[in-house]
Amino acid sequence: NNVDTIRVNRNESDTLVIIVKEKQSIDRQAKKEQRLAEKAQRPAYMINVGYNRGYRADIELSWADKSVWGITSSHGFSFGNGLYVGGGAGFGAELTKNAVTPESNWNASYLVPVFADIKYSFLNTLATPFVSLKGGAVADITNKGIRTFANPAIGLDIARFSLKVGYEYQLGFWGHLDGEHIHNIKLGVAYTF
Repeated sequence: NNVDTIRVNRNESDTLVIIVKEKQSIDRQAKKEQRLAEKAQRPAYMINVGYNRGYRADIELSWADKSVWGITSSHGFSFGNGLYVGGGAGFGAELTKNAVTPESNWNASYLVPVFADIKYSFLNTLATPFVSLKGGAVADITNKGIRTFANPAIGLDIARFSLKVGYEYQLGFWGHLDGEHIHNIKLGVAYTF
């Protein structure tokens, strides 16, 4: 009943005045309140944070080429439409078999990556596919070298967790890595705050 009827008596004749309420704006407001109430009732782990506007951070564990392990953290801004832009840093270790004395287990090179991070989630649902691109520089602090890298990836956001697989290309430009090309398949698991 979005209609009110008023009868007005003017000079001994009735005039019928019908006032129609703005049904659309009332419906829109009711739907918005219902969505907010449903969102408030959902546990935090069931919310796709890629669609929350504002500051966002994540922590990621990664593995590449059977011997490179890393942990990184990215911090930036989510635009509320699935787009995230940020930057970060981390720490990693590259384990290699000792070539000089094979019986003496493994050698480790310690790495410090610094990068820019762009990610786009396609849907505002609990589980949604995404594409991402990280790029920057990696310093090998053990062997004194620096290389640049680009890491495009695809994956799946499930609430606050992300699973991804990507290709990582690295090009050495200083120290013992100068001119060296490295190609890796990289797997990652991340948690978004």
